Amino acid sequence: MQYDPERVVLQVGCTDYEAGSALVADMLGNLGRMAGAEPRLASGKAEPAFGWTFYALAVDKSFVRRLAGLPDIGIMRTKGATLDQKFAVWLNRQLEARAEGIRVELLSDLRSSQFGLF
Repeated sequence: MQYDPERVVLQVGCTDYEAGSALVADMLGNLGRMAGAEPRLASGKAEPAFGWTFYALAVDKSFVRRLAGLPDIGIMRTKGATLDQKFAVWLNRQLEARAEGIRVELLSDLRSSQFGLF
């Protein structure tokens, strides 16, 4: 997946790819309806490793901005230096509350980290 400044690119890791990817897509779709915006998702190729399946997921940045502007969502109160980081941390917490075996990280943060997704 190529860099696009108008997209937030996430690395999604899940132990059950079918259920995990459906949960992420459904959750973002529901949030889109709540925000009155289309998330416009783009997924990369799924790759299994170490019992997990990893894939890149790009979310339109205008959707993230719109979602962050909603008062009860709490994205802006989340830890992170940029909106992209705040969104990734917030989304990860939302997914962890709904299912085990799923992690979301900002792809650019993973590339600068020596530890990766874990």
